[in-house]
Amino acid sequence: MITVVIPLYNKATRIEKTIRSVLEQTYSDFELIVVNDGSTDDSQTVVEGITDSRIQIKNIKNSGVSVARNTGIKAASRPYVAFLDGDDWWAPTFLEEMVNAIATHPNQVLYASGRCRVFASEEERYDHVLLPKDGETGVLNYFEVIAKYLPLINSSNVVIKRSHFDSAGYFREGQKQHEDHDLWMRLASKESVVFVNKNLSYYLKAQVGSASANLYKASDFNRFLQTIVEVAETTSGENRKFLKQYANRFAALTYLKHYGNYSKEERSLLKEPMEKLLSGTYRKMYIMSKIAPFNIYPILKKMKG
Repeated sequence: MITVVIPLYNKATRIEKTIRSVLEQTYSDFELIVVNDGSTDDSQTVVEGITDSRIQIKNIKNSGVSVARNTGIKAASRPYVAFLDGDDWWAPTFLEEMVNAIATHPNQVLYASGRCRVFASEEERYDHVLLPKDGETGVLNYFEVIAKYLPLINSSNVVIKRSHFDSAGYFREGQKQHEDHDLWMRLASKESVVFVNKNLSYYLKAQVGSASANLYKASDFNRFLQTIVEVAETTSGENRKFLKQYANRFAALTYLKHYGNYSKEERSLLKEPMEKLLSGTYRKMYIMSKIAPFNIYPILKKMKG
């Protein structure tokens, strides 16, 4: 019933734990496609050392995580696709709970579970007032949640009906930041999310590195802003209101956090979508950033949007 897609790039020390968490699921009707995205370490050897007829390995030249995930989706033979990153893992009942959610809500196409960020010395569970009660399942508005909090979906807690990609699109290949949120937004533009509020997915949170800000590309940010604009133009009512709330805060915060690293040409690239999305105080802050002699991001971050 489910195809599990794991994109893999240089995760030799962690990929076995990830794969074992799939093979040890209480629900066993799945195929597992590991897409080796040109790993240069022993990742492929580790996967080949795990014997199970449900595992398929597809080796591609290094092309990025979006290409790897799309490769897995297109190779899927089952009607639903689940994603799991190469250093994350599932609780043993993740797939069972997702299948139960599908059976209970067969007309939906997006399903997700509760998740937990794992740090070196602590774990942080995803929680919010809009979620169903602990242990319960509910049908939620993706845009209502992101207007106030982190998205319901990430790349290791979601199951998606395979045919929905054909109508909403795939991961944007070449996009390295926001490529997952870009897709979730398109997938949820006219669909709700069935959310099982149980802690079933674990996301390994990497230590914060000083290089992350320098790697943030204006082109990727622009592509995501363009997607927000496109989705906003096709939505109405509450969804449009919620998306506007999210975009106003997200676009302003993200731009002001990174604009010091942007060239004049990159700032010009972002001008059109920023002006379409920003309003009120956030628009004023964006305009102020052009003339302020200091970075106003810390001030804006403290504001309640």
